[in-house]
Amino acid sequence: MFRIIQFLLVYIFIVPTSSAETYIATRQELWFNDSNYTKTSHHIKVGKNFIMDDYRFFGELGVGEDISEGTPIGSGLSYDYLRFGVTRKFFNSLRLNVNYRSKMKSVGKDLNWIVINTKYTF
Repeated sequence: MFRIIQFLLVYIFIVPTSSAETYIATRQELWFNDSNYTKTSHHIKVGKNFIMDDYRFFGELGVGEDISEGTPIGSGLSYDYLRFGVTRKFFNSLRLNVNYRSKMKSVGKDLNWIVINTKYTF
């Protein structure tokens, strides 16, 4: 996994910048269970996206923290965050987005998942 991250870092930052953009983003998630607040997840990430032919590629690296209810910021479980993927539009109406996400936790098991989004416009 570490070699994949190294490759993505190098690749993200050496892609020609004529059709690429670099950004910094944050994400906050509030988790509820039966209307009761259980935890908060915060992360900050640096990313780059670029267009190659009809494909839009993106990659993000960041850090985050999961905080249980009643726990002060800075004392939660920290993790590294990785996300990359591709988007393509077919026939000017069907958009397909596939991306891989990973939360590499400092304690416990890592979380990995693949997200596939489709959108058809008419």
